[in-house]
Amino acid sequence: MKQPLVEITHDPLKRIIVREIVKYESAQQLVNAFTVLMKMGQPILLTWSDGVVFASQPVPPAELPEEYVKGELYIASVSCAPMPEFNHNARSGNVEMPVLDVSRSPSSQELARFLKSKLDSE
Repeated sequence: MKQPLVEITHDPLKRIIVREIVKYESAQQLVNAFTVLMKMGQPILLTWSDGVVFASQPVPPAELPEEYVKGELYIASVSCAPMPEFNHNARSGNVEMPVLDVSRSPSSQELARFLKSKLDSE
């Protein structure tokens, strides 16, 4: 058997720290909130997992390199709303934003469950 040239390991995140959660009652309200940014040319990526649609603004790993090496990801702000079923788009009036299904990502699943618990706690 041939020896590998490099060792490859998987070291998943150990902790996600969310600084701010902005909750909306529906995906339509979430789209409305981001419409101004989108019209200014700011790209918006809505993601979905476990019944929640969300958009997060992570702190770039370069700004917190020691924390990132320890397996910690800092999210400055995450906006979220319930969306029981996945849909490729979230719409409000004539504004439509694509939604990416990230339910295969274990970290995204955990984040979505956390956010869902916050949405349900109201």
